[in-house]
Amino acid sequence: MKRSTFLLGIVTLSSIAATQTLGAEANGKLDEVLANMERAARGIKSIEADMNQEKRDMQIGGKEIYRGRIFFAHSKACDKVRINYSIPEGQQVAVLCNDIFLYQPSIKQVIITSRRAQASKNQEFSFIATPYKSVPELKSQYNIVYLGDEQGAAKLELTPKAASSVRKLTLWVDQSSWLPTKYQVVEKNNNVTTFTLNGMKLNGGLDGNIFKITWPKDTKELRK
Repeated sequence: MKRSTFLLGIVTLSSIAATQTLGAEANGKLDEVLANMERAARGIKSIEADMNQEKRDMQIGGKEIYRGRIFFAHSKACDKVRINYSIPEGQQVAVLCNDIFLYQPSIKQVIITSRRAQASKNQEFSFIATPYKSVPELKSQYNIVYLGDEQGAAKLELTPKAASSVRKLTLWVDQSSWLPTKYQVVEKNNNVTTFTLNGMKLNGGLDGNIFKITWPKDTKELRK
């Protein structure tokens, strides 16, 4: 929070004192949110939710809309993610531990890559692939600021510490479940992608086969 500067010395001292108090409160709230997030994350085995994704291209204007259902499973071995898109219809994404698959049936193509390879290029991808990282892991990668509450959610801003294609990430944490239900990625070129999760179901039990992805033999495979 920026301190206001006043010409009168007595007003300046009052302003600084008030700002320090508000700063302490913000830091206290941030610590509370992060602690509750970590506590909630320890109890997660699976998540299932509807996902809306909107990407705004600030260079040429316009936006792209994606919708689908996301499945997330956590285990000691690794995390797994599956997204079945309704828009664009039939598109699928699978994150199986370190391996990533993007299947696009409309163009008969599947992109095969890894979280490690993508994280080295796009730090935000690693964050999106597993949105429920531990607090120490988040703090090691981002400077985190509490921005206040918005519609019942604690709003956090994360700025990458290392070189990244991302300028900042904004995270909305539901204060009943202490899980992030919305996050926004702002790239260095100011393009903005927003993900929103609705109708979240926790620990409902997911069939492991749901994370497997297959494609027809005539599909072109691209490895990155």
